[in-house]
Amino acid sequence: MTDTLDQILEGLGTGVVAVDTQGEITLLNPAAMAILGLPKNKDFLNRPVLQVLTEVSDLSNALANGTVIADQEKRITRPNGTQVPLRYSTRCLYDKAGNVSGAVETFEDISKLQELSRQASRVSTLTALGEMAATVAHEIRNPLGGIGGFAGLLERDLAVDDPRRRLVKKIMEGVASLNRMVTNLLNYTRPLQLNLRPVDFVEVVEDSIGFFEIDAGNRLEEIELQREFVPKTLPCRTDPEQIQQIVLNLLHNAVQAMPQGGSVQIGVAEVDPSENRATVLDMPCITLTVSDSGIGMSEDVKSKLFMPFFTTKEDGNGLGLATAKKVIEAHGGDIMVKSAPNEGATFTIFLPK
Repeated sequence: MTDTLDQILEGLGTGVVAVDTQGEITLLNPAAMAILGLPKNKDFLNRPVLQVLTEVSDLSNALANGTVIADQEKRITRPNGTQVPLRYSTRCLYDKAGNVSGAVETFEDISKLQELSRQASRVSTLTALGEMAATVAHEIRNPLGGIGGFAGLLERDLAVDDPRRRLVKKIMEGVASLNRMVTNLLNYTRPLQLNLRPVDFVEVVEDSIGFFEIDAGNRLEEIELQREFVPKTLPCRTDPEQIQQIVLNLLHNAVQAMPQGGSVQIGVAEVDPSENRATVLDMPCITLTVSDSGIGMSEDVKSKLFMPFFTTKEDGNGLGLATAKKVIEAHGGDIMVKSAPNEGATFTIFLPK
C-alpha cells in the first residue's frame, strides 16, 4: 500500500508538502518541487519547512492553531525571483489516537488558468466591440460616399487654377483616409478564413525576411539582421500568407523602434511549453521570435498592445498587432511580448506542431 501511495504522489500534477509536529518536511513530491522552483538534485526531507519554503507559513499555522484552509489563492516567489499564483489547501494530519501528527498542504499552479480567464474576458470584450464597430462602420460609409461624391463634383466645377481646388483636395484626402480606416475596421471584424496547408515553417519565415529586405531598402544599412534557425526543416500546417504578413509587420515594427539603427534577431525553434510554462499552450510548439534593440515599451503600452486601434505611431492604424493576434489564435497558437523602456522588445509566436 505504501509503494502504491508513493507512486500516486510521484505522478500527481498537484504539489504536496507534508511536515511533522516539529515543522520538518516529511513529504515533498516532484510536482511541488517543480511548482515551487526547487532544484531536483537536492534532498529537502527532514529539513525545517521555513528554511526551505519561507513563504509557506500556512503549514506552521495549521500545526499551531489547527487552522484549516480550503481552496484559497496566494502568490509565492520562487528562488529565481519569479512569482507564481497558487490555489492551495492546508490541514492538520492526525494519528489513530486522534493526536496531531503533522500538517499537509496541497497546491497547484493557476497561472495558466488566470491567463486563460483574462484572454476569455478580452475576447468577450473585443467581440462586443467588433459587432458595434461593424455597425458604426457601415453607418459611416454611406455619408462618407456622399461627401466624397459632392467634393468630386465641386472639384470638377472649379477652374484648374482656382485656389479653392486645394481645399477641395484636402476634403477628398480626408474622406479617403476615413474610408481606409472604415475598410480596415470591417476587415478586422469579419470572421477569419484560414487557408491551411502543409509547409516548411523555416522556409515561410525566410521568404518573409526576403520581402522585408526589399521593403526596407536603404534602412538595411542601419540594421543588423541575425538569424537563429534550427538546422532542419520544421513541417507544420499553417496559412503561409497570413504568417508572412505577421512576420513582415513585426520586422517593420522592430525597425521603427530603432530610429538610430540597431540589431534584429529572428529565431525559429521547437519548444515544449509544458516544461518552461512560457505560454498557456500545453503541447509541443514551433516558435518564432523577433527581437530588437530599440526603445522598448512601458507596462502600460504592453497591456494595450493587442487592442484594436491602439498605436504609438503617428501614421499607424492600430490594427497590425491586433490582427496578428487574431490570426495566431485562429491557428490555435499564442503570441507574447517581453519589453521594458530602453531595453528593446521580443515578440514570441507559439504555433502548435
